[in-house]
This record gives sequence, structure tokens and C-alpha cells, in this order.
Amino acid sequence: MIETWRDSWFEEGTRLFYIVPRRAIDSILALDIQPAPAEIARVFVGRMEIITPSIEEEVKAAIATNDRPVLEKYGRFLEPIARRIGTKSTMLDSIHSSYVSRASSCN
Repeated sequence: MIETWRDSWFEEGTRLFYIVPRRAIDSILALDIQPAPAEIARVFVGRMEIITPSIEEEVKAAIATNDRPVLEKYGRFLEPIARRIGTKSTMLDSIHSSYVSRASSCN
């Protein structure tokens, strides 16, 4: 599973992986199999992106110096990081739009 998701799980940033509780899985994604099997095992892995203080500072410094390569490495997470630190700029919008465009073309 890690190999399948390596490109998105291990991009720039800090994240927390966890096993989603069975009760949450069943409430979010109901499963009905007929005839019912003797046993069903479902395991979902959740992921939370963690915006650390050092990431916030790096992004603030990159915005202040117009360091586009540093900002680009945060890809799809740049917009939520910028929102968290209360920053908005046309350069950030441009980087985010470029990322979304590249990601959309991969489908």
C-alpha cells in the first residue's frame, strides 16, 4: 500500500497516519453483501497533514523574498498553509493554480 501511495504520502511536509476505527468506516461507507459472509475485515488508513511552526516560518520567509521554488514544494498544501498564517497574494494563487492544473492533467 505504501508503494501505491508513495508519491502523495511522502511529498514535502509532516503527516500523521492512523487506522480509522471500524465504526467510522461503517458509518461513512456502508457495505452490504448478500449473502452475508461469515466475517468482513475492512481497514482504512487516515492521514492528517501537520503544519508545523517551522513550515509556517519557511512559507512566511519565502513569501517575503518571493522565493517561488520554496513555495512550490508545498504543492496542494500551500493554500491551507497560507490561509493559516493569514497571507494572500497573487503569487500564491498562481502557484496553487499551477499545481491544481498539473494534478488535474494526471487523471
